Amino acid sequence: DLRERNRSIDSNKIVLNLIKDMMRLLMDEFTSLYNYSRSAQSNISDAMFIAYTHDGYVLRDGIPLMNDEWPGIHIRYTPHGHVSAFLFNQSDFHHAAAKMLQRQESN
Repeated sequence: DLRERNRSIDSNKIVLNLIKDMMRLLMDEFTSLYNYSRSAQSNISDAMFIAYTHDGYVLRDGIPLMNDEWPGIHIRYTPHGHVSAFLFNQSDFHHAAAKMLQRQESN
């Protein structure tokens, strides 16, 4: 019956939305810098984050920028998603690591 099938599809959507909401909540809990205090001894000017403008795992809309919470950090934004950048643009990671190591050597 068509109504039964539509009801089944709707309940699947509800379950998927609940799962997505739960994953977003968990990811926000573990990835938000607001949940972590800044170490008093850290040299924050040596920290670099690579952030992705098309990341489906780390929410960007409606949340403060990383530099608002940890002023002085370096952020490199790349126009990729979380997984695609890791799979197809590992050079971004390598260049960022090399740049930070060069900064450490000059200090």
